[in-house]
Amino acid sequence: MVKLTGWATSCRFQVVFWLFGDTEMAIFIQRFSVLICALLLASCASTSITDYTDPSYTETTFHSVAVWAHTTDLNWRQDLETRMQARVHSETGATAVRAIDISPPTRAFSVDETYQLLAGANVDAAIVVVFTDSGVSQSISSDGYGNVNTYDKPWSEATVNLVDVKSGSVAWTGTAKTRGNAFADWNDIRQSAGNQVIARLLANGILPPPVNDSSK
Repeated sequence: MVKLTGWATSCRFQVVFWLFGDTEMAIFIQRFSVLICALLLASCASTSITDYTDPSYTETTFHSVAVWAHTTDLNWRQDLETRMQARVHSETGATAVRAIDISPPTRAFSVDETYQLLAGANVDAAIVVVFTDSGVSQSISSDGYGNVNTYDKPWSEATVNLVDVKSGSVAWTGTAKTRGNAFADWNDIRQSAGNQVIARLLANGILPPPVNDSSK
């Protein structure tokens, strides 16, 4: 029995609606076979990261961070900061807060003022995510029975900096490119981007491993 969890959970309802849109059995079987393979081999969205750690911080680990989605879109900000905060707590040995809880969007703060607020909240570093571009690409396919399907695939690009709150220096910087498949939505894009940023910071030793990880 195949159990679909994680990424599959966010896609499966879209898959079901697509599968049963045509009642012809032959088309159903063809689509079902292709989709099962796709679901087993790929997620709704994937993120590639190119990054660089400042030489002064190659031996530095930050144990308390704020996640800051630098955008005026409240949905994107709240969602991404919440997802990344949860990821830090579940996958690393660091603590995390949402920047939106420290610097409310109802008030005007300069960047310097925001860092002062973070320092006052005992935050060592801020993970700042700036989405530089996003959009939807389209692909067209035919099922061999004269039916042509058009699929929207969301994508985004972001610049991510981890800033040492005490000094204001950028300790780590990266470019995250996220691509979604035909069943992805913007929630999948944000989740993939946020998860992979935290994974890279953990792999580079900038964030500490979980305290119960005996392999570290």
